[in-house]
Amino acid sequence: MGATDDLLRPPPPDAPLGQEFLAHFGLARREPDAAFLEAVARAFGNIPFENLTKIIKHHAEGSAEAAMRAPAEVFGDHRRFGAGGTCFSLTALFLFLLRSYGFEARPVLADRRYGPDTHCAALVALGGQTYLVDPGYLLFTPVPVGDSVERRIATPFNEIVLTPRGGGALDLATRQEGAEAYRLTFKLPGADAGEFIHAWRASFGWDMMRYPVLTRVREGTQRYLQRAHYQERGRRGLARRALRLDRLVDTIATEFGIAREIAAKALEITGRREKLDV
Repeated sequence: MGATDDLLRPPPPDAPLGQEFLAHFGLARREPDAAFLEAVARAFGNIPFENLTKIIKHHAEGSAEAAMRAPAEVFGDHRRFGAGGTCFSLTALFLFLLRSYGFEARPVLADRRYGPDTHCAALVALGGQTYLVDPGYLLFTPVPVGDSVERRIATPFNEIVLTPRGGGALDLATRQEGAEAYRLTFKLPGADAGEFIHAWRASFGWDMMRYPVLTRVREGTQRYLQRAHYQERGRRGLARRALRLDRLVDTIATEFGIAREIAAKALEITGRREKLDV
């Protein structure tokens, strides 16, 4: 067995990490029903999507195998530094929490235009229905899936459209300002642990490991940063701005709530990589 085999191993009931999560966000433990699932998912939305911690650990460890952050590390980094993770580490943490509360949950992989198995989310079986929650795509409302019904989920900053295509394919598109854009295709009924870990390991070779990518929902708006380009999307529309490099650390700390030391370290690493590419 490798070091990554335990990353999706089901935890014991009411594991300490699950209790820490509830206490941190002021939630009470209850039976695994739809209301509790929604409350946990909504609280989880406070943890940002960010690749800074992934870049830092991969740089320090030198291999994808050693850099895959376990659920306790991801949540510990959030408590200490306001950090989060990318879709794989966030989904692994979310699955750990749900399973510790008694939910039946599993990962699902998705294909995007630039490659297969390049995104992931969580599926939760509850009351004879399967629900999708996607921490990496800021979908924190559990949505019924697995039937032939198109679902439209309104958020403060866009509309998410889930369209079944047959054969287990479930397309996700976003609709903003009257325009709909295809984003990815989930592959139901989900992935096993080995498939998930394989895709997670491959993600360390993606281009996004060479520059910062962050997103989160805060005060009803979606904050998004890629390289030195920052944008906010809300009910009033979209605001974009290009940032000076010496303002990136401040923006990451202010808009995403992540400690300056984490931002500075990751930007130092990616800055060196950019110079090597020249």
